[in-house]
Amino acid sequence: MSDVTPQRRPWLALQVTLAAQIMASFVMSVTPILAPAVAPALGLAPEQVGFFVGGVYAVAMVAGLSSGPLVARFGAGRVTQGVLVVIAAGTMLGAIGQPLILFGLAAGLIGLGYGTVNPAAADILGRHAPPGAPGLFFSLKQTGVPIGVGLAGLLMPLGLGLVGWRGAAWAVAFACLLLALALGSAVSRLDGADRTRTVALDGPGGLSNLVAVLRRPPLRALSLVTCVYALAQQGFLTFVVARLYLELGLSLALAAGLLAASQVACVVTRITLGHVADRWVSPRVLLAVVGLCTALNCLALGLLPRDASFAVITLVVIACGATTMGWNGVFFAQLLRTVPREDLVASSGGTQFFIFIGGMLGPVLFSALVQQGGSHALGYLCLAGVTALAALAMLRTPADAVVTIPSTESRGW
Repeated sequence: MSDVTPQRRPWLALQVTLAAQIMASFVMSVTPILAPAVAPALGLAPEQVGFFVGGVYAVAMVAGLSSGPLVARFGAGRVTQGVLVVIAAGTMLGAIGQPLILFGLAAGLIGLGYGTVNPAAADILGRHAPPGAPGLFFSLKQTGVPIGVGLAGLLMPLGLGLVGWRGAAWAVAFACLLLALALGSAVSRLDGADRTRTVALDGPGGLSNLVAVLRRPPLRALSLVTCVYALAQQGFLTFVVARLYLELGLSLALAAGLLAASQVACVVTRITLGHVADRWVSPRVLLAVVGLCTALNCLALGLLPRDASFAVITLVVIACGATTMGWNGVFFAQLLRTVPREDLVASSGGTQFFIFIGGMLGPVLFSALVQQGGSHALGYLCLAGVTALAALAMLRTPADAVVTIPSTESRGW
């Protein structure tokens, strides 16, 4: 492989991947934020939003496994542009809203785009991030998730009041298209560097990457633990507004505002943890600590009484958001310690499959629990239990060791 150090463009790479992550996360947050107010008007129960989010993640799992050949053929930057167009199309279908089958098609398109965001970003940052600070750069990129969620929490209730939910959804779709156009010159420069590597376009590809992850204990352990972390993350994101609005009596705007505030804290948490993982603490140990903190905060959110003071509710929501969503950059730092950089796209697609399983199961199981007579509070107590077990399992995993995915499975890397 050629030496591409002179061609590194770290800050341009960060800007492109961060912008795409913000927009993708914004779109993913629109439905959970608006569901408590919009779902009854469509003849749906608010908790059914979990099935929509679960459908998005089901498609995203398959899309992530299949992203390697797309990146090889078109370049990660061009794929990122395409992702934004596909997400915009899904949002447009969701804005139409009837018949309900359009919601299913919308979930499919959004999932197709969302599942490709991280593997494409892994290729871009894997080539352009400074060698001494990969954890920090991946964590900075991953701040796009809380930024996108926070912006959605602030803007979507405003859009609901000004133009209605359909108008707000159309505005989001057009924003995706504008961003795709704006990234044109930047992705040309990013894709122009180090395109000597190729990925074979034949063979099972994505499925073999999944098998490679399962066969290697360090990757398998990392994937299963982060699967549970993703379950807790999506449980928080999908239902915290409903918990605050329906069970604790806050207004929809105030509940969405607290979600946005928690994402501000999460931005700080992700950047800090990424730097810590690069400098002082093993990402493996840091992942376990974050998981234990997540479990404690989900427990607190589930135990909040209806007469809890606003200050206490605010503190718990902010802490819960910061920890349930603070692990992603540390995960990439651990992944970089586990596999060689040239295997990053293949391994990120395989491990992401399990993360998205958690993202799918979290909302679906939460919805099923509520529909069977449970409460949102009980759901958060369940999340606390499983996350604590996963964190303890992470502490028991072997110390960091580099695992190479064979060339027959990495499809030409």
